[in-house]
Amino acid sequence: MDFLTEQVKNTIKAQDLLKEGARVVVGLSGGPDSVCLALVLHELGYEVIGAHCNFHLRGEESLRDEQFVIGLCEENGWKLYQTDFDTQEVAQREKVSIEMAARSLRYGWFEQIRKEAEAEAVAVGHHLDDNTETMLLNMARGTGIRGLCGMQAKRGRVIRPLLNVTSQHILSYLQERTQSYVTDHTNLEDIYARNIVRLDVMPLLKRINEGVSQNISSTMENLNEVRRVYEHAISEAIAQCSLINELGELVIQLNVLHKQVSPISVLHALLAPMGFNRPQMKEMLKAKNQSGRIFVAKDRRVLIDRERLIVEAESYGIPLVHQLLMDRKDVRIEKDARYAYFDADKLHGPLKMRLCKEGDSFAPFGMGGKRKLLSDYLTDQKVSLFAKQHQWLLMDGEEIAWVVGMRSSDIYRVDKETKRILVCFLSAENDACLTGQDTLSY
Repeated sequence: MDFLTEQVKNTIKAQDLLKEGARVVVGLSGGPDSVCLALVLHELGYEVIGAHCNFHLRGEESLRDEQFVIGLCEENGWKLYQTDFDTQEVAQREKVSIEMAARSLRYGWFEQIRKEAEAEAVAVGHHLDDNTETMLLNMARGTGIRGLCGMQAKRGRVIRPLLNVTSQHILSYLQERTQSYVTDHTNLEDIYARNIVRLDVMPLLKRINEGVSQNISSTMENLNEVRRVYEHAISEAIAQCSLINELGELVIQLNVLHKQVSPISVLHALLAPMGFNRPQMKEMLKAKNQSGRIFVAKDRRVLIDRERLIVEAESYGIPLVHQLLMDRKDVRIEKDARYAYFDADKLHGPLKMRLCKEGDSFAPFGMGGKRKLLSDYLTDQKVSLFAKQHQWLLMDGEEIAWVVGMRSSDIYRVDKETKRILVCFLSAENDACLTGQDTLSY
């Protein structure tokens, strides 16, 4: 067994990439990396299924690549799936680069094929030199610890069995087998960032140390171990200082956050995926006495609320309110915020649902009919500004009958004169529910 085959075999075993004899979809472009990958997996006893995308970006070359892949699969008895994409149209529509559009289309389609073929994984031809370039590119653009770790041999259903062999190992493997392949002329154009790293930066680094790719690869392995320790510590810190409340809001306790070894790292793990940047996070850490201050990202907001950061819920939803009209003697009144009990004959109807608005007031149950601004009541209940904006009310005309899920109005209280009770309650059931501008009749 030659060096490359041995390396791939060891990588598959060490990283648990494939079960013995497994069916695997191989992304086949026709270039040396993908051709080598398909051949070595076939040689190691795996059932290879080819998958070729024609992105129609290189004219005749794209058609040449397609024909080459068809011939390669026929020659080796591999089943082949093919597809075509109008990559430029997708890039324009999604407002992303050609490269990003092609990547998204490719991996989305690969996963469809994997499921259809009932394959264990999708194998792609990234090798050690690709990984070195990725790490250097990430450093040049600015990155976190994950970016310094490069590509992983396994991510979800995508595997990279060649990640421990170099481009030269791949070319030698193909030469020994007199195996042809196609070349992409755009790989030699220095208009792309990756090509600049490959054609200009790497040769300079090799003048310092010929084994630069292997050394950077070893560094990435070490950083991956550091990443595991880091992510474990961050997970523990997140559990200590944050929780998801009943409204779906992420609540971060600032006093606990500040006790962590690196508060900014904890915030970054929580908020960066939502689009918040590092300068915003630094401001949040200094803003604990600025209650009411709001930070805005593309799709989310963070509120400074006393000693807490409150991250707006992705969706607050609409409550499902059910109703039952019952005789007084048949009702046992429970102390449960999900239920509201009204003297049905005090209601004017029809009842409607709406969100709260500025200036709303009501007579909270138990306050003898005394009115209170709804905003003050919600503040007393420690309801966040975001939750206030999504607080639903059950309205009897212009009068608040129920701050849904919290407190009913004293105006409609059940007393000794009550004959009929309208019971309204929250439920996860979808039948007989009231939402939005629907009305309740009784």
